[in-house]
Amino acid sequence: MNRRDFIAHTTALATGIMLASQGARAACSAPPAGVQLYTVRDQLQKDLRGTLAKLHEIGIVEGELYGLNGPESSLLGLPIKELKQAFDASGLKITMTHIGGALTSSGAIAQTARTLGIDTVIVALPNEFAAQRDGRFTMVPAESRAQLDQLATRLNQVGREYKSEGLTFGYHNHWVEFIEVEGVIPYDYLMSHTDADLVKIELDLGWLAYAKVDPAQYVKKYSGRVISCHMKDYDPEIASEVPQRKLLPPGSGRIDFAAALAAMRTAKVGHGFIEIDVSDDAIAGVRAGHRHLQHLQGCV
Repeated sequence: MNRRDFIAHTTALATGIMLASQGARAACSAPPAGVQLYTVRDQLQKDLRGTLAKLHEIGIVEGELYGLNGPESSLLGLPIKELKQAFDASGLKITMTHIGGALTSSGAIAQTARTLGIDTVIVALPNEFAAQRDGRFTMVPAESRAQLDQLATRLNQVGREYKSEGLTFGYHNHWVEFIEVEGVIPYDYLMSHTDADLVKIELDLGWLAYAKVDPAQYVKKYSGRVISCHMKDYDPEIASEVPQRKLLPPGSGRIDFAAALAAMRTAKVGHGFIEIDVSDDAIAGVRAGHRHLQHLQGCV
């Protein structure tokens, strides 16, 4: 090989390495490494700033808030403006939040969201699918198509309200929306009877698996409408009467997260939040789940 060929060869090799590195970085950032902050709710109540710092040390760059239900003078133990300062100082970008299932107080919620720099609100679980039995919260399936029609109308209206406030509105699933009623699957019925421009989708992969639905297939099914995913695993073999105990950090259960991540990239899903509903060590769970997802994307 002469000098000219050697230079051309090494230049091409360097370019290839650079492009591969850029591709790896793109894969690592799509979607960003995020956490639904409900996962570390107990730790946040004890030491908000310290907990945010621990998440950032793990490699988490984005957070999804919870508990935004109306006019809020304070949240997570801090006045709203101080909470915004704490978020800004943490290195975590807080772009989305869950809101309560009553779907009221849109104007007040939007005002608080804007103060916090949040541009997207997601209904965690509509009241239609929640109940108190024997003094305990439980999820309940749909009662009828008529109930679903009323809910779809309300979701469209609320989506319209948030759009007028300059915010995006979305719907987060659990497992109860997949229990058939009057010949329809409630989740698909709701999505087909709501405006895709007004009601976006946050898919909870763990609850999908719990409902015996393939997470990757559902990401594909609603491609273009899915804006975020909750990254949680599922193991049906865990012996517990508490459904949430069967939901685990990514990599600890049965979900094929390689397929899910590929589907998310193809569908251009912008956000992925690790969520662990019940955990004896939430920080350790986030660390393990983050490591698994990074490994699958070739980031570690």
